[in-house]
Amino acid sequence: MMTSSFVRNAVSLFALTIASGGVATAQHVSYLAPTEAQQDIAAENLSLAADSSLATAIQARFAGKQFENQFERAFDPGVAMVVRLAYANHLFEPIWTHDGAERLKDAYADQDQYGLGADSIAVTRLEETIDKRFGAGNVDDQASADLDLTLAWVALASRVSGGLADEGEARAEADDAPARPELVDLLTNAGQGEVVRGLAELEPQHPQYQKLRDSLQRYQDIADNGGWMAIADLDGSIKPGQSDPRIPAIRTRLAKEGYFVLPPIQSVMDMFAMNSSQEIQNVEFETNDDEGTDPENDPETKSEAQTDDQVWITTYDQNLETALKSFQARHGLETDGVIGPKTLEALNESAESKVERIRFAMDQWRAQPLDQERYVWANIPSYRVEGWANGRREISMKSIVGLPSRETPVFSDDIEYAVANPRWYAPTSIVARDKLPKLQRDPTYAARNGYRIYDRETGSKIDATSVDWTDPTTASSYQFVQAAGSNNALGNLKIIFPNQHSVYLHGTPDTHLFARNSRALSSGCVRLEDPVKMANWIAGGPLTEAGQDIETALVTGKNTKVVYENTTPVHITYITVTVDNYGRPSFWRDVYNRQAAPAMAEETAPLFEPGEDTGSDSELKIADMQLPNDAIAFH
Repeated sequence: MMTSSFVRNAVSLFALTIASGGVATAQHVSYLAPTEAQQDIAAENLSLAADSSLATAIQARFAGKQFENQFERAFDPGVAMVVRLAYANHLFEPIWTHDGAERLKDAYADQDQYGLGADSIAVTRLEETIDKRFGAGNVDDQASADLDLTLAWVALASRVSGGLADEGEARAEADDAPARPELVDLLTNAGQGEVVRGLAELEPQHPQYQKLRDSLQRYQDIADNGGWMAIADLDGSIKPGQSDPRIPAIRTRLAKEGYFVLPPIQSVMDMFAMNSSQEIQNVEFETNDDEGTDPENDPETKSEAQTDDQVWITTYDQNLETALKSFQARHGLETDGVIGPKTLEALNESAESKVERIRFAMDQWRAQPLDQERYVWANIPSYRVEGWANGRREISMKSIVGLPSRETPVFSDDIEYAVANPRWYAPTSIVARDKLPKLQRDPTYAARNGYRIYDRETGSKIDATSVDWTDPTTASSYQFVQAAGSNNALGNLKIIFPNQHSVYLHGTPDTHLFARNSRALSSGCVRLEDPVKMANWIAGGPLTEAGQDIETALVTGKNTKVVYENTTPVHITYITVTVDNYGRPSFWRDVYNRQAAPAMAEETAPLFEPGEDTGSDSELKIADMQLPNDAIAFH
């Protein structure tokens, strides 16, 4: 399965929370600890006698093993404390009303809106729990059921948020107001029926997550309506202008996903081509033109008309090419308009598979600590690096990432400084893989490309022509340093966030590579299309002190380190589904093969194979045909 076992584990809600691993904790959801006043009130309430037999039964469970087994062993200690406080503040009266319990059951039944998938077992258990809570005559059963409902809410809240955590102490706020609603209030309000509203507060607030949520609904609707059929894998590629019996099926396939809107007549013709073996001249187009006449009955004329119609239907025309290029661009493919093996594979991925990929991307966002006001986001599969501030994308540019054999790692860190006109100290691994073979062929390679070579033991500069580069130990014996300049491997600027991977953002002299759609080409670092623009954004603008220092250094050509006044978080991620500002999803290639292979559509669309003339019985009226639903065009 592509999704994590935690999020997609379709077991009962009770088993979910007492799994050996407990509930995963994500960094982006944190809550204020109870205030001192709340703690005092709760402490007082814990010692009060309950006002009813049901409240007495609930209070007893906090003193016994049930609460420990259900909450304290499964959740963060702060979360368990919140549950205690919620009941204590309620004087141990039940938290759950019948309306609240029903709405909780509805939320479980509709988990897919959060990208969690269906959990019929949990819904069934909740129905039983609700019956016990509001129908049982035994107060002990009712008390247990109320805690079970709370357990169910906490479990769902944990899944929706990516993990509930409590900081253990209050954060200072200017107005002493909580930065986000406290968990105790969300739980109490959920019991009164505000389940959906509370869960919305717990979801990641990043725009990517919200747009993925919208895309999930759209692709789920496509899948529920049958998805699309696969395109037959025949020998040879299809190029614009060519004729191919798969063209009608390709038009319909792209229309299903919204890349192509079929004109009404084209819809009919393509549906007819895919689903009928009858001749095109037997289609009767209804018309209000009383003066219209039938085609001449001359067999030769009919044959020519038939051939022309067949060529038109199966021709890869300009409109289809435009749609296909848009599809290629949004799937990490070369936008050449050629329907080759890679494009065909992307076309044949099923709608259900894309639903799973969106769910997995939503799950990844639940685990991302992207709640800072300002940060840099570098996503490997999409080959993009972006600057975000206050929930808005302020800057975006193309990137080049590590080769599949030299993967760019996934991690987060803090950007501290930039270096203008950097020197490049080639790592030993790159010297061994890349430089030694070139020096073996041509010892002058180092001098021609601006490298100075130093003996690591003595520090003295050596002449490359005096070394036997066939000796593999030379890679670790000598330090290669490339001087700043137009040929420097790092370009004119690098952006540093010290880390164990020795990975950073930098420029490149090979700017022509950014014209490619697949850009897994580096040795592990992330190359930027415009490193100066990114460095200035991190600085807060070109007019800031750091921005001015960068500009001065670039003008003078001096190797200069510019320390930023404030650090900026940087997150390098591996998310294969992203959404643009217009809500259009892109499904990127899994360049490092880190996820399960996409599932293909099971049913293959028929080829266009016109048959023999069968006469008037084969006539097809447009008015009797069901046209495909219009979709939002993505081009």
